[in-house]
Amino acid sequence: MNARRVAITGVGAVSAAGIGASALADLVLDGRSGVHADAALDGLQAGAAPDLPPDRRTRRLDRAARFFTAAADEAWADAGLAAEPEDGDRYAVIEGSSLGPLGDLLSEHQEFLVRGDGRPPSPLTLIRYTPGAGGSLLAHEHRVHGPVFYLSAGSVSAMLAIGEAYAKVASGAVDVVLTGGAECPLQRDVAAAFLASGILARDNGVPAACRPFDLHRSGTVLGEGAGALVLESEAHARARGARVLALVSGFAMACETTSATAPDPEGTGVAAAAGQALQAAGVRSVGWVKTHGTGTKLNDAAECRGLARLLGPRFTKVPLTSLKGAVGHAMGASGAIESVAAILALGRGVVPPSFGTLDVDPELGPCRIALRAERSTAGNVLVLSEGFGGRCAALVFERN
Repeated sequence: MNARRVAITGVGAVSAAGIGASALADLVLDGRSGVHADAALDGLQAGAAPDLPPDRRTRRLDRAARFFTAAADEAWADAGLAAEPEDGDRYAVIEGSSLGPLGDLLSEHQEFLVRGDGRPPSPLTLIRYTPGAGGSLLAHEHRVHGPVFYLSAGSVSAMLAIGEAYAKVASGAVDVVLTGGAECPLQRDVAAAFLASGILARDNGVPAACRPFDLHRSGTVLGEGAGALVLESEAHARARGARVLALVSGFAMACETTSATAPDPEGTGVAAAAGQALQAAGVRSVGWVKTHGTGTKLNDAAECRGLARLLGPRFTKVPLTSLKGAVGHAMGASGAIESVAAILALGRGVVPPSFGTLDVDPELGPCRIALRAERSTAGNVLVLSEGFGGRCAALVFERN
């Protein structure tokens, strides 16, 4: 049985660019950044998302879950789906996050210790700090009776969620999946752990804190937010007259076993995941690559080596871009947020610039980093994501 073609019919986002997918696309395509000194983190450069308007539906959820529901609400509406589809058993919700409600939980525990009154927690804590509560709420609201679950796999969590959604639709298990992920690592204890790890940028943000592939790069910056996508079979989308933004044509994951935190210097996991995704998609020529591009010395170099190995002589002709200088590294949600941006950029015929990159590091070898927005007729984009534990993931999106 042949796999069904999978369409993307709706997207949504909350990010350092603001609330909404269009705000995200405008920011990255204009070559601007939402990364600023965060007073709550003692001036640490970070891509903080705006607070959401009060919403009685989500008031008992943690910040990450609220972000996911906001992005998912936008994606659902963007896809033109009925509030309560008649065929709810053919729908699913799959979300991903690395930390889930951990930031809120740590902050609340600190307040509990300071208060010192021994007051027991509210029973609603069971909902607030259950990972996946946002997806569960959405499933209940839309009467989704198919699979509803939550995945956690470090910084590739949302990419894995999208990949699982793609597999379920392509196989015919369901017709529609609301997918993506959210992350809120901008909490003092979490940020302190990343500072101690040495992977955060050490400069003051002038001209940019995060400078992917740049000679003077010194690390990444944290970000927060959510990205959401509606995936459905192309036949289902066409039957209901839905607009198709793009197609998902390939997904793969691979794992490097070199280190728990550092990438394989040769980028073997990147090459493996990307190669398998491209093969699954039947893509012979890559239009452009949305890299993981953290701005750390090791990651950027390994990613370039892996792509060079995979693409061969074509590598020097393919534009590479990173979005982390624009919105920060939203960890488990980064794959969803950056996928939304890549899909919209593909549709607009533009390769986004790699914000913060000024002088490409010559030690990376011959490569074509997009230093400014480029008009493009590319028919596809390869989206990459990597995480601790050696996990590497790749998605292929094709222009409709």
